[in-house]
Amino acid sequence: MSCSSAPVTRRSALALIAMTLGGCGFRPLYGSRSPRDWDPDLAAISVAPIRDRPGQVLALALRENLNPAGTSVPQRWRLDTVLSISRSDLGIQRNATATSSEITVNASYTLVELSTGTRVFSSGSRGVGDFNQLNDAYATQVGADDAQDRALQELAEEMTLRLALFIRQQRSKRASP
Repeated sequence: MSCSSAPVTRRSALALIAMTLGGCGFRPLYGSRSPRDWDPDLAAISVAPIRDRPGQVLALALRENLNPAGTSVPQRWRLDTVLSISRSDLGIQRNATATSSEITVNASYTLVELSTGTRVFSSGSRGVGDFNQLNDAYATQVGADDAQDRALQELAEEMTLRLALFIRQQRSKRASP
């Protein structure tokens, strides 16, 4: 085999492996999703309303992550979520003013099977966002709101990932006798 054909052979082998994995239902966990790439079991999770504006932002992000196409499917589970938000000042100067802050959003959530009313999965997740404290109060508030929204999006991604793992475990339990 010559040196020039070795890269072609490697590419062919990688292409063959990629096609094999695609054929067996492999989907990357961290891959980007599109409205065509949805899981009917994840879409069957109904997101219960969450209190306050941050809860509404999180609930909307979860609905978009779990069912990106907005397809109507029979609901199997209900996701109940409780949020707590804290803010801590960082970078304290000698005059006791902060130069930056961090917003931490914690969620504890439970997945309830609708047919039996039993809790089938519960977990907790956390999202963190930071922002700079500026001399302008409005700019600081805009930065704080943006940091909170980023933390909520991060939290929604982590929650979706954990729910997807749970769903996959349930599928494998059903598939094995």
